[in-house]
Amino acid sequence: MNEAAVFSGVLTELEERNYDPLVHVPEAHAETYADVLDRAEQHRITIRGRYPDVLGFTETDRVFAVEVKGDEGLLRGMGQALTYQRGAHVSYLAAEATAVEGHADLLHAKGVGTIGVDDGGVAAWRDPPAAESTAEVADVRGQLSLRAGGAEFGGDVTTLSLAQPLNYLAPVVAVDRHGPLHRDELGDVLAEEYGFGAGDAAVAGARALGLLTTATPHDHTDQGDLAATVLRGYGVEDLDDLRLRKDETRGSTVAAVHEPLAVLLRNCFTRHPEFGLLLEALRKEGPRAHFLDLLERLVREYPNVFLGTVCTARGRERARTLIERGETARLYEDRDVWADVVRTNVLFNFVQQLKHVGVLAPETRSHGRAMADYDPDEKPWVLAER
Repeated sequence: MNEAAVFSGVLTELEERNYDPLVHVPEAHAETYADVLDRAEQHRITIRGRYPDVLGFTETDRVFAVEVKGDEGLLRGMGQALTYQRGAHVSYLAAEATAVEGHADLLHAKGVGTIGVDDGGVAAWRDPPAAESTAEVADVRGQLSLRAGGAEFGGDVTTLSLAQPLNYLAPVVAVDRHGPLHRDELGDVLAEEYGFGAGDAAVAGARALGLLTTATPHDHTDQGDLAATVLRGYGVEDLDDLRLRKDETRGSTVAAVHEPLAVLLRNCFTRHPEFGLLLEALRKEGPRAHFLDLLERLVREYPNVFLGTVCTARGRERARTLIERGETARLYEDRDVWADVVRTNVLFNFVQQLKHVGVLAPETRSHGRAMADYDPDEKPWVLAER
């Protein structure tokens, strides 16, 4: 039995068990696995640098991962299923029923379940007793939650390009005043009533924080409605009011001058699953976090957050390769490596945003020059006291 047929049988069984599966199929194999791709959405989530063939939530909201093989390549599949224990509550090897049965006892002893498939579908399903390690399960769960909430959040949180996060509330105020608006209409309103020329960046940020719908015309999400209510309660009725509040923070932070608005923004950031995990890692390092120590924790405990939020698009592939090879230490010990893969925005705009919302203390120094000039020892991230 070939791998595609096993894959199809596994999906049928998962659907019957009310699991919520996502699949990974390399683009080069899209034609072979057309049936699979028609039945499930794709993911780009890794565990130790590898993409599980199937990944998702069980009916009891536990993370599961499945490596799929046919009647060949089972030894390699066993190694991959063992790796997936790092980021899943339960890990399985699925293969042709007779072939996988010969390895079932060994895999079960190592904490891996087996799924045997024949021409009639899944013929045998053996749950694992318990995974040996789930060190990265919070990371994978967060990424799956982000994927499942894709309609709510419109992008990676560290790609937000504006240093002043009050600008991300401007589209909320505009929609509150004018009703749903298309992107170009929003840009025009922000230019005319807010005196702001980076309307596209403000709209992108509001979408990333789950304040605006990703579909156009842009309208408030439930969180956007809540933000609009808080803003009105704070006396921000229109964009000119918001501009005046922003002007009052010059030389200071939103947290220092307008604490209720900082709380609103901080809650918006924290709701984003990637930011929640990043903040969790940062607090484990606090109260003073050396950036390279934070990188090490992210690489070891939250690798998908590291890949998705800290790395550049080009650097992401290099970092993923190093993780898969087991050369993770190079990502935080080798300057030539981390300086190449880390997004400079993380060290400048993102640091400024975290100061404004009250996550980082005002004395934290951002870095606005070239990565080659960055000295982590001189610029630790200092957590604000709460």
